[in-house]
Amino acid sequence: MRKTPMNPAGNDVHPRPGEQAGGEQEQGQITGLTRLLELQREAGDREAALATARQVLERARRLPAHRLTVATALRELREELITGELWDEAREVAVETLQAYAVLSAEDPDQRFWHALALDELAGIDLNLGEPAGALKAVLTSTGMYRALADEDPAAYRPELLRSLHNLRHVHRELGRLGDAAGAMRQAVDLCRATRDDPGWTPKLARALDCLGRDLEESGQTEAAVAAMKESVALYGDCPDSEETRADIHERLGIVLNAMDRSAEAVEAAAASAALLRDIGDPARLATALHNLGICLQNAGRTVEAVEAVREAAEILQRLYDADPGWATGLAGALGYLALLREACEQFERAVTSGERAVSLLERLHASGDGEHGHELAQALHHLGRYHERLERPERAFACLERALALYGELVQRAPDRFRSGLAGAWVAQSVYLALLDRPEEAVAAAQLAADLYGAAAPAGTEHRAGMAEALSHLGDRAANAGHPERAVRATARAVELYEDLAALDPDRYLGRLADELDSLAVRHCDQEDHERALPLIERAVAIWEDLGRAGKLAVTLRRQLLVLSCLYRDAEAVTDRLLETADDPVDAFTTLGEQLIGVQHREAALEHLIRAATLWEIVAMGQPDAPPAPYARALSLMATCLDDLLRLDEAVAAQQKAVEILTSVVGEEPEHLPLLSWALGELADYLRQAGRSGEALGHRRRAVEIDSGLAARDPALHRRSLAGSLTDLGHLLADLGDQAEAEGVLARARLLSATLPEAEQAP
Repeated sequence: MRKTPMNPAGNDVHPRPGEQAGGEQEQGQITGLTRLLELQREAGDREAALATARQVLERARRLPAHRLTVATALRELREELITGELWDEAREVAVETLQAYAVLSAEDPDQRFWHALALDELAGIDLNLGEPAGALKAVLTSTGMYRALADEDPAAYRPELLRSLHNLRHVHRELGRLGDAAGAMRQAVDLCRATRDDPGWTPKLARALDCLGRDLEESGQTEAAVAAMKESVALYGDCPDSEETRADIHERLGIVLNAMDRSAEAVEAAAASAALLRDIGDPARLATALHNLGICLQNAGRTVEAVEAVREAAEILQRLYDADPGWATGLAGALGYLALLREACEQFERAVTSGERAVSLLERLHASGDGEHGHELAQALHHLGRYHERLERPERAFACLERALALYGELVQRAPDRFRSGLAGAWVAQSVYLALLDRPEEAVAAAQLAADLYGAAAPAGTEHRAGMAEALSHLGDRAANAGHPERAVRATARAVELYEDLAALDPDRYLGRLADELDSLAVRHCDQEDHERALPLIERAVAIWEDLGRAGKLAVTLRRQLLVLSCLYRDAEAVTDRLLETADDPVDAFTTLGEQLIGVQHREAALEHLIRAATLWEIVAMGQPDAPPAPYARALSLMATCLDDLLRLDEAVAAQQKAVEILTSVVGEEPEHLPLLSWALGELADYLRQAGRSGEALGHRRRAVEIDSGLAARDPALHRRSLAGSLTDLGHLLADLGDQAEAEGVLARARLLSATLPEAEQAP
């Protein structure tokens, strides 16, 4: 592809061949041929023009005394050779042209401009021939010549010096020398500022600042780049017909500011770009600008506005796609990002809709066989699986990941280093879905595959270690759930080691993740009843959360610390006080802690925390009479469980009776608590029966059956099993009380109902 020449077509003050002194017959023929050449150029007859240019040069060579005529003819021929992209011959002619003007300029200073211009034109040819080093040498020389000319005659030659500085910048960029390119543009900016009194130089200064901003941005000098771009766009505001240029600068400025986390400024710049493009009426660029605006808004925490911006971008791209399927990739990208934003807004059904449209487009592109869209399709399927998982559809999530895994497998075969992490991430997600589908061993195998993929690659920096740490963390979770405690400890301990290293390098990003993993490792040790090893891990996690000011995370970890201290029979009052100060809902915190302690058979400690929870609720209720009573009932029921286990039967009955009274008082206005009331009535009946008060228990059992019967009539699938269990318990109680006839009838009904249930749900 032909590149744009570095120089303008010429200078009208230069004499054409044949218009110089001499008057010989040959000179007249050259003049005629030169005018023919102009006509052929105007007619677009390039082949004829090239032949005529060769004739002009041939006749000029017959006039050895007229060196300027020869030099000019060489320039004309070189121009035709460039037009025909005959680069090798063009370079030979350009070198001869340069040599001719070098001799002429040594004799006549007025020819220095043409000498410099010949250097520029040689540099342009060298660039097209892939010789940027040669081009740099030529353009450095010409820039020096223009600088000398501009010192002598600023009005005539400052524009040429500015053009040469832009050429110099271009060559430096071709050589990858961004610092030198920026240096050339700084000189250009200084030159423009020196001529700022001339309004015609305002757009030149704006352009130089724009170019300087690009070079600084690409070389990592973002602060200086932003300053240059801001000044450039402000100057362009005073220039007519600059809307498209300003839109472009605003767009790039928004991207840079967003990467710098200067969110408010990024949004302002991106919005300015979109507004300009909306006025211009360029739908394709407007769609891109709106997409970028959405990214900036999301980074600024303005997710709802981001959704609207990207939704409009997707609508524009849909119209473009309807007219031209070539827009499929852009539309898929906008829909995919729109799905991510809707997920962030917890609009999961809408996220699925957008995600499925993106996947459909990418599937068609992938099926076309170009192989360029496999990665985008795999990522889109990965995200779509997550949306289904958030909607509790693990089967559909699993199906999406199966397809993504197949695609990642193909990609890894072609480029292992590039796509290995994507494949590993998909296996991590698949392990989650397998766990949700109650396939624990397969879930462990999937998580192990992810860890193995990272382990098979040579360590490649922070992102590699972070991916490995996450894979090991999931492996620990899956192994623990599958009943492999030792394997869970090994995986989680290794994840902790990796997060230790990562947090040392980038604490802002990884310190919280380290605290999470320390907490997880503590849980693994607790699962093995090794509370001594768990305690220091939790204490360190507590310290991290305190340093980070993460009150919610701190409260959860303090609750775990209390659990471990209780299991070790250590004093926990100081930690209790800190949890009271930190927890948003201390009643729930202490109730949940009590429930956990019941699960590990530490009933005395559990009872202590449950009493504290009930007392806290009573204190809250004194100041807030309308405080919801269900948490109080939950704490009382768990207290009753502890008291029953401790054989304090009368106290258990009293606590459970109070829980039943509370739930009874609320089910009229809050019928969603009816299943809980039925369960509480059954527990109360059991405690009464154990206390030798079976007669009192009967009424509560009958009431539980009545509630479950009503629930099962409204939603059989959800409540038939509970009804079968209630009937069975009532039948056994009736038999204990000697009412065999009614007991047989109730138990027969329970057996009949249980037989209609799936085998896994049948009541014993």
